[in-house]
Amino acid sequence: MKKFLSIGLVTIAMFAFNPFLSAQSKSGYISVDEVVQLMPEYKKAMGDIAQFDSSLQIQYQETLKELNRQDSIYKVDSVKMGNATKLANKEKMRKLLVELQGFEQSYQQQMQQKQEELMAPVAQKANQLINDVAKANGYAYVFRKEALLVSPETDDLLPLVKKKIAAPAPPKPAAK
Repeated sequence: MKKFLSIGLVTIAMFAFNPFLSAQSKSGYISVDEVVQLMPEYKKAMGDIAQFDSSLQIQYQETLKELNRQDSIYKVDSVKMGNATKLANKEKMRKLLVELQGFEQSYQQQMQQKQEELMAPVAQKANQLINDVAKANGYAYVFRKEALLVSPETDDLLPLVKKKIAAPAPPKPAAK
C-alpha cells in the first residue's frame, strides 16, 4: 500500500513540477461575445438586422393604419350600408385584425431567424480567428470566459485577437 501511495505522489509531483509537461498544456480564456462585437462583420450584421426590424415595423404600422381606416369608414357609413356591404366590410376588418395578430406572433420568430442567418457566419469567423490566434501562440486549451466559475490563473487571449483584427490582411498575389 505504501508503495502505491509513494508511486502516486511521485507521479503527481512529476506532472506538477515538470516545466516541459506544463508548457505543453498552455491554456487561456476569451470572451467570444467580445470578439464577435469587435468584428466589422458584426456591425454590418447588426445594421442589417435593424433594417429588417424597421421594415417589419413599417409593415405592421401600415396594416394597423389600414384597419383603423376601414373601421372609421365603417362607423361613418354603416348607417347607409346594406347588410351585404356591412358583412363584407366586417370581413375585411376581421382579416386585417387576424393579420395583425399573426404578425405579432411571427415577429419574434422572423427576427430570431434573421439574427441566426446573419450572425452564424460572424460567429464561425470569430471561432476560426480565436483558433488561429491560439495555435499561433501555442495555446492547447482556450476556454470561454463566460463559462469559467473558478480557474487557475491563465492568459486572456482578447488582446491578441484584437491585434489580429486590427492588423491589415496580407496582400493577395497579383494575378498574371
